[in-house]
Amino acid sequence: MSERRIPAPPARPVTRRHRRPRFTPSRLAGRAVGGTLLGALVITGPWTGQAAAGQDPPAADPTGPAAERGPEPRRTARIYEAPFGPCPAERRGEPPPPPVVRAADSWVSPVSGHPVSEPYGTPGSWAAGHHTGVDFATPTGTKVRSVGPGTVMLAEYSGDYGEVVVVKMTDGHYTLYAHLSEIAVRQGQQVKAGTKLGETGNTGNSTGPHLHFEVREERAYGTDVDPIAYLADHGVSID
Repeated sequence: MSERRIPAPPARPVTRRHRRPRFTPSRLAGRAVGGTLLGALVITGPWTGQAAAGQDPPAADPTGPAAERGPEPRRTARIYEAPFGPCPAERRGEPPPPPVVRAADSWVSPVSGHPVSEPYGTPGSWAAGHHTGVDFATPTGTKVRSVGPGTVMLAEYSGDYGEVVVVKMTDGHYTLYAHLSEIAVRQGQQVKAGTKLGETGNTGNSTGPHLHFEVREERAYGTDVDPIAYLADHGVSID
């Protein structure tokens, strides 16, 4: 018994529609270049391609929609783009504002609420030939304060000054508080503006209870300066 052969189906003609595309190196390179140019145009705009080709970008149409909207508003510079220069007060010729003084740094009067009974510089029989400080007429026991920050250099009885406290200020001057009835600090102690140094009295060469307040450029007698002007330089006004 012989095998029966089944005839093969007729071959399907290969047309251009069913032909498998062939990717040659030149075709792949062309597609890569085309994709790159297309991406650049999408990202940066069509005028970039014209500039790359050496062509000028198209001029704006003076009669188009942009002209109807009017000119573009001027862009305001951000703060980090502004040039450095003088502040408005300096440009107007005004002096700069005074520095802010913290309350902890504020100086004070040696006594509060008591008038000056003897001014500085009055001629007299003092060893310097004039009054070397100012006197404040006060009742005995009035609080005496350090006018500013410094270090106590003397706190004891001292001849005509009676019970006296001397403070070397942080600016190098010396302040002296004399005729006290009580001393509340010790030598070497650090004080600040408003620290209680003692209480007023009538000790030493004195004709009545008061505070004798001196300011000296150096510790030695005879180097005195005007106490009222000194306090004014530190923002303290004495009436």
